Amino acid sequence: MSDEPKKPKRPRRPRRRISPWWSLAFGLILHLIYSFRIDMTYAITAWPAWIGASFGIVLALISKKWIGRVMIFWLYFGIVFIDEVKTFPRMILPAPQHDLRVVSLNCAGGIYAAAMEVKSQNPDIVFFQESCNSAELNKLAHEFYGDQGSYIDGPDATIIARGKLEKLSSKRVLDYVAATWTDTKGRKLNVVSLRLTPPTMRIDLYDPSAWQSFAENRATRRIEVQRIADELKQLNFQPDLMGGDFNTPPDSEVQAHITIGLADSFARAGVGYGATCVNPYPCLVRIDQIWSSMKLNPTRSKVVATENSDHRMLISDFQRNP
Repeated sequence: MSDEPKKPKRPRRPRRRISPWWSLAFGLILHLIYSFRIDMTYAITAWPAWIGASFGIVLALISKKWIGRVMIFWLYFGIVFIDEVKTFPRMILPAPQHDLRVVSLNCAGGIYAAAMEVKSQNPDIVFFQESCNSAELNKLAHEFYGDQGSYIDGPDATIIARGKLEKLSSKRVLDYVAATWTDTKGRKLNVVSLRLTPPTMRIDLYDPSAWQSFAENRATRRIEVQRIADELKQLNFQPDLMGGDFNTPPDSEVQAHITIGLADSFARAGVGYGATCVNPYPCLVRIDQIWSSMKLNPTRSKVVATENSDHRMLISDFQRNP
């Protein structure tokens, strides 16, 4: 055996943990970005807030300090900016009664089988985007409602309904169609189906050109929304129902011109997970929406996976207000 003295062990340095301030600072930045949405941060706000919140929560869990207080902050953030914090708890509630069901679906370039998936939901009004041709729409109206069915083609955005549809204008535009709908009981509603400017699809946010691309996309959509609002105003047409593929998550600043006086049915009465694109995976963004006026009270709104479209189907139920 060796008589050499053993070298004393060096004391282990304590592991440095991430400060909880990193999570809080990140959360504050996100809070500001989602509160004051501007074009140059649309590369972030185009995505659901829960993605950034998940990263902030992971930082908090790694830190392990002030975990309760930090989690209270993230719960507050979720209540303010994340739909699912409110919509998942609603899943335990029974479905309330309704007297009007509206469905919106992007048919992925006019796939008839995708449009036919809506029939099983027994809707009163259907908003289609990237819809089928006129002959197929006529067939769908008969399949859904028999002799009571009617349709209006856009050509991109279209409407099928149980009852009579009267097109607002003979002018054909690509991004929306508006009509007055008279149901089988003689009650009228002004309805709009639309499909706005396609989104920017980039995840290379390390490249400044990606941020510029997102900003330009939001600015283009703002101009488009203003044009649609101006055209409807000139025709003295105030929508009661507006639905379709907005190609952006709810964006109050950009959409304000056409959604003024309207309520987002999923934000008001949504249950479960609300993202509609892309189907089946990864489904991240709630770009398909249905908005309603004070004439209607949203009672339940949900998203259903489809088999033949790259979008999920949005179903919103309403009660008519007296």
